[in-house]
Amino acid sequence: MVGPSLRDGSRKGSEISPYLSLPLLAVAALVQTVWLSQIDLLGARPDLVLLVALTWAFMRGADRGALWGFLGGLMIDVLSGGPLGATALALLAGSFLAGQPWGQGLGLDVVRLLLLVFAGALAYHLALLGALTLTGHGVPWGSSILGVALPSALLNALLSPFVWQPFRWLERRAQGTGLRA
Repeated sequence: MVGPSLRDGSRKGSEISPYLSLPLLAVAALVQTVWLSQIDLLGARPDLVLLVALTWAFMRGADRGALWGFLGGLMIDVLSGGPLGATALALLAGSFLAGQPWGQGLGLDVVRLLLLVFAGALAYHLALLGALTLTGHGVPWGSSILGVALPSALLNALLSPFVWQPFRWLERRAQGTGLRA
């Protein structure tokens, strides 16, 4: 199980301190913009900030994931030169979906993680395409969805367990060392 769940679907537990989470998001944003943005696997692109935000939303709920997504998205927006706020808003949409308690208690957590991260990543890409369209960027919707959004959502969903395990370790470590807020 990810963490103790309350009846309303919210999750209690340790919270990683801003003194740790902000540098973690900054490093993820730098790695994303400097290295990972160069990787293209048949249209699919790994997105570390997306993975961090969606995985944290899965573990801690939509509200905490949305905060991480918004902050990480702003960092990406500043580093990328794209429309300021577009990535931040798109990550809010993705984090909201990934942080839902749907299917909790049914089957393995890793299956829920894969499904919710896929849905969240797809919502992120659709929201980002919408934001780009609204800011006057020409977006070929058909090829963007089929050639980038779907493959990227699948790739990031498959990569999510590799982010989830270190986060689980970090969360347990934070409980024992007082790194929580």
